[in-house]
Amino acid sequence: MPITAKLESVQELASTIGRGRSEAKKKPSSRQAEKLQTAPKPTATGTLRTRLGLTQSQFAPMLPVSVRSLATLERGGDPTEAVTRRLTELGRLVTALSEVMKKESIGRWLRTPNPAFAGSTPAEVVERGEADRLWAMIYFLRSGVAF
Repeated sequence: MPITAKLESVQELASTIGRGRSEAKKKPSSRQAEKLQTAPKPTATGTLRTRLGLTQSQFAPMLPVSVRSLATLERGGDPTEAVTRRLTELGRLVTALSEVMKKESIGRWLRTPNPAFAGSTPAEVVERGEADRLWAMIYFLRSGVAF
């Protein structure tokens, strides 16, 4: 085989390999696709927790779930209907609180004992299912009436 024929054959092979690589970039292998599907994505649970600056052990009782269950939720696990309701409620509560205080202060405020709640922290009030007490406080703060 002459050198030019060998060169053309090598170029054709290189071209085929190059096309294969570009197609591989377009279509991930099944193993790559599986990794892409299981890659952690930000979840509403994790986003809300980090927005509040709370640790998993501080945030879990507010849902109420175990720390392990919270970690599963933050990795993309499906929340139960009750946890979904609580997350929605907490999201609304945080939005309302951000209207009456600085957003970066909400997490600290939730962890600080408050005389209006007999020395309990607002997070403990939520854990006990008494979030309505926080809503009452927000109402008075919005209206400018002393609480």
